[in-house]
Formats: sequence, structure tokens, C-alpha cells
Amino acid sequence: MSFAGNLKTVSIPDIFQLIFSTKKTGVLTVSKTDVTKEIYFKGGFTVYASSSEEQDLFGNILLKTGKITKPELDRVLREKKDGRKIGAALVEMQLFSREEILDYLKLQIEEIVYGLFGWKDGEFNFTEGKAPPPETIQVELNPMNIIMEGTRRIDEWEELKKILPNDDGVLELEKNPTLKGEQIKLSRNEILVMALIGSGKEMGDTVKESTLDRFLTCKAIANLIRSSLVKTSKQELEKKPEVDETEEIIKLLATIYRHNFNLIYQTFKGKLGLKGERIFDETFQNVKTDYPLIAAQINRLPGELGFELLDKLAKASPEAAGIHRLIASFNDLLSDYLNAMQKYLGNKMYWRTVSQLRIETLNTISGKRQLAMKWGLEDEFSRTLRSI
Repeated sequence: MSFAGNLKTVSIPDIFQLIFSTKKTGVLTVSKTDVTKEIYFKGGFTVYASSSEEQDLFGNILLKTGKITKPELDRVLREKKDGRKIGAALVEMQLFSREEILDYLKLQIEEIVYGLFGWKDGEFNFTEGKAPPPETIQVELNPMNIIMEGTRRIDEWEELKKILPNDDGVLELEKNPTLKGEQIKLSRNEILVMALIGSGKEMGDTVKESTLDRFLTCKAIANLIRSSLVKTSKQELEKKPEVDETEEIIKLLATIYRHNFNLIYQTFKGKLGLKGERIFDETFQNVKTDYPLIAAQINRLPGELGFELLDKLAKASPEAAGIHRLIASFNDLLSDYLNAMQKYLGNKMYWRTVSQLRIETLNTISGKRQLAMKWGLEDEFSRTLRSI
């Protein structure tokens, strides 16, 4: 079954959903103006991707992540055999292991596909049965997970636009930043962007010169603006007083994890009855000493998780430290529950539950997107599910 059309009438998520649900093998080609991207599928799973955009090239992915220098990359390109893919060449030259290349190929596929989510127009064509070019190293990715992350990025773009200046807006490092805590942790991306900004640079030039893709660069700039480390011509000269958001973020945490733990509890109970209730209880009892911050707030029934107790607990610590510790504790406990589910209920029920958790949590967060972004709640939750 081959099919074709325009993104004006059919979205990328809908196309991926169709290919995945029908377990198709072939290549999806999407193009507009001078850009063409190819996504290869095998049995419905994404296994390889290519793009004519320079930022999507495998070598540039390695540069962005700091795993190779420009001189090293140039040498590999000069010395590799004609027609040999760069990933295979890097393994052959013993500069990377095959496992490392697989990790970065997955990242490359994800970045190529995420770029498509912003396309409102473009021709697409699915050719059934066509395999990736010879000499390629293939991986296997669940396209539904890619869809969830791509959709999340689109939503996040809307929040970033509220903070970021136009392309001609000037970015400057704040000489005397007013920090919200005694310490501030910067990600590698934020450090790279700060180095680009230097004594001042227009937004458009910063994005263009960054080795990161547009989304990651803009996200890093937005985080630096929120942290008062970077100021822009878009910002008001006098900062508005900060609103105490502790209560709001704690309510959001309580809502999300009360639901998450209850969903897992009800799944155990529905499948195994009293034995399932006992497994859920024993899982928490076995690990609760690892989570002293929340152990006193959770009894056997997950619905008993209370906002008032969490709020009091968080406020007993410095604001940022208390909230970040709560997020980490909840996510670690979620991992323990899901590992127990995989052990006792099998992979099918495990993946179904992970999918439910992801969808419903992101729906809950969507109403508090800016708050969740500020505290890294969404990133931490997604990272937890990916690492399980």
C-alpha cells in the first residue's frame, strides 16, 4: 500500500499512526521547496532517516553533542571510502563503538522527524517495501514515542514565543544578575549559548551561529532569560515582582503523581486482585527508605497523597531545592512501580500503562505549561519514562 498527499490535509502524527498501526515497511518522503526528508520504517517501527538539511546531517549531530571536533569530522569525511556512511566509517576507524553510533543515530532520526512537526505544508509520499540504502546502520524506534515528544515540542514552542524576542531583538548577558537561589545550575546547552551571546548579539544571529538546532537553542535562551542571566530588548526595564509559585507547582505535582500512582495501583488490583494490591504495597515498603522526602506522605493507597502535607514539606526547605527534590523522588518511585509492573504483569501491560501515563500527564501539564517548563517537570518526567 503506497499513498501520497499534502500536509495541509494530513498531519505528520496521523501518517506515523497509520504506518505504525498497519505495521508497514517502506519509506516516507516529505519535501517542500529545497528540503527533502526520508523516514524508513520496518514493521511499523522507524529504523532510519535522512535529510537534505545541513543541521540534520549525522556529522553535525555529533558536533552539536560535543562528541567530535570539527577537525576530527573533516578528517573522517576525507578518509572514509566513497559511498560509505559516516556512522559505519566511524566504527571502522575505531573512533566510536557500534553501540555509541546506534545512540546517536536514534538522536538523528528523532531530530529529523521533530523538524517535520513544524511543517504546515509539504508533499509526502509513502513507498511500500523500499529499504534503507546499503551500508546503513539501522536502529528501531517506536514512532508513537516520537509523536508524543514532537507534539510536546510544538506546545512548548508556543510558550517559548512568549519569552523570546524577535530575530532582530538584542540579547545581552546580565552584568549583575538577580539570582533566585544561592546556586544556579546551567546545562551544557545554556553554557554554549551564553558563550555565543558574549557582549551582545541579535537573536537571529545567535540561532544561526549555534551548533544546536533551533529548538534547543531557543529553549536555552528562554531558560537564561527566566534565570535573569540574559536580558533582551523585549523585556521591560523594570522587572515585575516575582509571584510565589510554590503552592501552584506543589498542587500540580500532587495532581499528577496521585493520578499516576493510582493508575498503577488499579492496574495491579484489576489484574491480580489482592495479590496485586500486596505487590504494589510491598514495592513501596521495600524502597521507601530511599525516599524520605515523600515516604510520610504516601500510605498504601495512592489516593491518600495530600497536597497540604507536600506543601508544608516543600516550604520547609529552600524553595528550589525542595521542589526539585520532590520531582526527583516522585519520578524515582514511579520507576520502581513500573519496573515491578513489567516484572509481574509483562511487557504488554507495562507499555500500555507507560503510554497512558505519558498521555494523561502531558495533558495535565498542558494547562500549566509555563510553570512546568520553569521547573523542568515535563523534561524530567519524559526522561524518566525513556530511561526505564
